[in-house]
Amino acid sequence: MSTRLGPKDIGGILGDAFRIYGSNFLRLLAIVAIVEVPLGILGIVFGLLGFLGAGGLGAVVDPWALWPLIGTMVAFIVVFAIISIVAGVLMTGAVIHAVSEHYVSQTINIGQAYRFAVARLGAMLGAAVLAGLAVFGMAITVIGIPAAVYFGVRWLFIYQAALLEGTGARAALSRSSALVKGTWWRVFGIILVIGIIVFAASLILGLIPVVGSVIGTILVTPFGVAGGTLLYYDLRVRKEEYGLEGLASELQISIGGEGA
Repeated sequence: MSTRLGPKDIGGILGDAFRIYGSNFLRLLAIVAIVEVPLGILGIVFGLLGFLGAGGLGAVVDPWALWPLIGTMVAFIVVFAIISIVAGVLMTGAVIHAVSEHYVSQTINIGQAYRFAVARLGAMLGAAVLAGLAVFGMAITVIGIPAAVYFGVRWLFIYQAALLEGTGARAALSRSSALVKGTWWRVFGIILVIGIIVFAASLILGLIPVVGSVIGTILVTPFGVAGGTLLYYDLRVRKEEYGLEGLASELQISIGGEGA
């Protein structure tokens, strides 16, 4: 195995993403399913509770009687949203680790992927909240949408920076911006292509009744995260001569799969 990560064009990034996805299909799907299946079940339960609650009102005509149900559903939505965000960040971190571990050792350890992600969860979650609030604040003004897109691309690699490089939340935003600097349009173009592939596959799988969205998320998420992570490697290779030795050191494992 080569001990150096080489620069890649869009074809190389997409090709490697498909190869990693194919050779680790079941493990990558398991990493995503561990989070998405419980979330899907929880979402269905919340939906049923709301439906049964609304049906149970039956002949109630007093609009004030709706407030307890509305309050309960709002609470459910808030709790579910928080759980989904935290679980989603954790799962993304685990997939990034899995893709990285594949490069170093050609194997993926699901337990290790999640343990590593848990250890860096605070930084990843903090970076996600900071970037998310900033982009939302720009986009909500409508005229700030171009700025939201611009900074959204600059902050694409906050999870990789926080997970692999061990940066703090704010530093992850700065680190991602530094990597994208001077290559914004190239990064935007490659991510756009990856996003179109993910969106098209999700749209088709989403046609499956009831469970389509969950199945779609489980099947397409590993490819999307792999593509973004490979682009992150590419930027570091081009700017820092990044190689497998550096990646192995960040993962705290040796090349070949031995624990550090």
